[in-house]
Amino acid sequence: MAWELATFSADLLREPEPLEGVSVEIVQPGEPVRITHVLDAVEPRIRPDGRPAFPTEGKAGEGRTNRLDGVVVLSCLDFAGEERPLHEQESIVDLAGPGAAFTPFAQEACVVLTFQPDRAGNEEAEAAARRTALQVAEELARPTLDAEPVEVERFEAGSANSDLPVVAALIQLSDLGPLYYQYVYGTPAGKAGLPRIVEPSEVLDGAVTCGEYHWAAMRNPTIFFQRNALIRSLYREHGERLRFAGVVLMRGYEQSADDKQRAADAAAARAQELGADGAVITTDAGGNSHTDVMLTCRACERAGIRTTVILAEETDPDSTRPILTDWVPEADSIVSTGNLEELVEEWNPERVLGGEALLDGTAAAKAGPIPVRNYLGAANQMGQLALGARTE
Repeated sequence: MAWELATFSADLLREPEPLEGVSVEIVQPGEPVRITHVLDAVEPRIRPDGRPAFPTEGKAGEGRTNRLDGVVVLSCLDFAGEERPLHEQESIVDLAGPGAAFTPFAQEACVVLTFQPDRAGNEEAEAAARRTALQVAEELARPTLDAEPVEVERFEAGSANSDLPVVAALIQLSDLGPLYYQYVYGTPAGKAGLPRIVEPSEVLDGAVTCGEYHWAAMRNPTIFFQRNALIRSLYREHGERLRFAGVVLMRGYEQSADDKQRAADAAAARAQELGADGAVITTDAGGNSHTDVMLTCRACERAGIRTTVILAEETDPDSTRPILTDWVPEADSIVSTGNLEELVEEWNPERVLGGEALLDGTAAAKAGPIPVRNYLGAANQMGQLALGARTE
């Protein structure tokens, strides 16, 4: 079944309604502003038929969805100091200066929601912030219901030449525990029956949302699923250079060696069910999720499915050798999304939103050089970057 995505101008953006315990500010592209403690980034979406833009039941990727172009909702929360998440990392968006080049958000009108920590625990505070950000994103798109779109895209993988290679996307979703979940229809990835086959349009249409706050640069915020460049590329090439088989969602951060191998074999089996000759395997966050990806790569290769893996590096900037957290010999086609440890030169913004101090106590306005790992999505491992390659 085809799914349509209607695009509307950012001129329809209106100031959100006041929210209790939340400060709201709209920042225009290029303003000398640094945004800190960013949890998620969401594109405003709404469905004309009244179904939720971010469903927890039913099926996404059907009918039509409206999107507000050039607008992103950024949710910010500084968790209570006495209850810091185990692996919490700083998360920054710069709208100007050298850091602006490392995330796509400097070119967007940013609706910044800064949540004030209350007496609730971190899990409750995060859940409230996540729900509110999705609700605000839906409300911001409401004016599109009475407007004409500037473009309507239709997503459908129809019939294609049977001589073309069949390619699937295997998309990893984090599940390391509270504050480290990606959600599938509102359910943590580890409880969502992964690995499982989904329609590519489901991913583009709000079925997957972010609740994972590990390394900022390797994080896949909600907007990266909504605008997923890998899926869009495979749709675009369907019938031209390949046949797009579909998407397999798979879990990252399996906790035992046996579970990791079992999950890798199951993901490869799902790709086989799609008839895949090849697969692009994406990564979410870092550490042992890279092991999950490498085992999945090996399982696919042993099943006769050629693979390309997308990974970030974690290397001393002075090193002459790339360093990966894990690797298997079968991973002979790897796309690097950059080195997390490179430093972005110092820039002093005129204003700071989200929180005046970074997690280490440094003043955000005078933080000196900042490592790439602290910029939201800067080295994301899902292909959501201004990088591309084509072989003839």
